[in-house]
Amino acid sequence: MVSLYNKPSQLREWLTCYKGRVDESEPFIPEYVDVVKALIARFLHEHGAHIQARSPVDVITVVPSSNRTGPHPLETILRDLPLRVPVVTLLQRGPGALSFNKPSTDGFVPTDGPPQRVLLVDDVCTTGARINSAAYALNAAGHHLAGHFVVARRINVGYKNTPAFWAGQTAKQFSWTESPLINSQRPNTQAEA
Repeated sequence: MVSLYNKPSQLREWLTCYKGRVDESEPFIPEYVDVVKALIARFLHEHGAHIQARSPVDVITVVPSSNRTGPHPLETILRDLPLRVPVVTLLQRGPGALSFNKPSTDGFVPTDGPPQRVLLVDDVCTTGARINSAAYALNAAGHHLAGHFVVARRINVGYKNTPAFWAGQTAKQFSWTESPLINSQRPNTQAEA
């Protein structure tokens, strides 16, 4: 993932208002689309080769966050980037309830198509229920989950042991090459040189 955030924060505003809320409780701010696009482009520029080296990817698909009509705004952003891997819609919202900290085996329904190696992308992760539900649906349809990428993880600073975790993370200087939670299985950069 690129970063962590708490509420309120500028990153939270960008990741909420680049798409707005379906219920219009938070506005769509068009300028934020370019901010989110730049964040994703920079991260993939820095880490795309590492992602492919770890587990080759055939397609990229987005976790649909709601019953929003049309493509998810994150899917539109990814399609606008000059990626070598195609962005395809492999998931739709299913009949199952998706709620805080409760994954669902029928929260998402896979679209028809041959099994592929998939990079699953989401804009925000709070408890992981949605991305885990999406991964379940992809696996059930025969796809191989090559990895997942989340733009940001929301941290609830008032929950259990998170104050110490948050303090440790905010004490670190941000770096594009060592963002908060890069997978430790990343290939050794010295071996790549």
